[in-house]
Amino acid sequence: MSLKIHITLILILIYNYFFSDIKLFIMFYMFVVMHELSHAIVALLLKVDIKELEFTPFGVCAKYENNISDLKELIISASGPLFSIFLAYSYGNKIYFIINILITIFNLLPVYPLDGGRILRVILKFILGQKRGKTISTYFTNIILILFLFVSIFIAAYYKNFFFLVMCFYMLKLSKSEIKKDEILCVINYLQNEE
Repeated sequence: MSLKIHITLILILIYNYFFSDIKLFIMFYMFVVMHELSHAIVALLLKVDIKELEFTPFGVCAKYENNISDLKELIISASGPLFSIFLAYSYGNKIYFIINILITIFNLLPVYPLDGGRILRVILKFILGQKRGKTISTYFTNIILILFLFVSIFIAAYYKNFFFLVMCFYMLKLSKSEIKKDEILCVINYLQNEE
């Protein structure tokens, strides 16, 4: 397993140090990292191979082996929000509570590859079948991301806060690459089953 630090994380840290509240960012980031690492720990317990952990401004992006069963994906995806809820009630601190609840709510948005999007995708695949479940899940992702883009533009224009706009573009890029990777894996699995 390799560890990477995305250059934008260093840039965001420098920006927050000089122009914003670095302590608040680090506190928030530490809880995001704990949320993401709970996924990795559960994946290791389920004997899922983790290829890479990349630290980005928005958390830790874990890259797993290509073929994970739907049940394992459901358990791994649910572990992060459950751990954040646990952290919210563990400290007895109002700020920690709010941060962890915000992390939970955000990650449960039905946007693939966020936890909520992964959970929704597995449930829809189970109910509607592989192809239809993925298609509807992708529609949910696109609709939510378009709404998030409009909200981010409003926040950037009205409050001069560009964080959500940057996050939105990051999520659009990540979502597009994950959906494309998922489609390629489906084709590979189909061809292997045909042989």
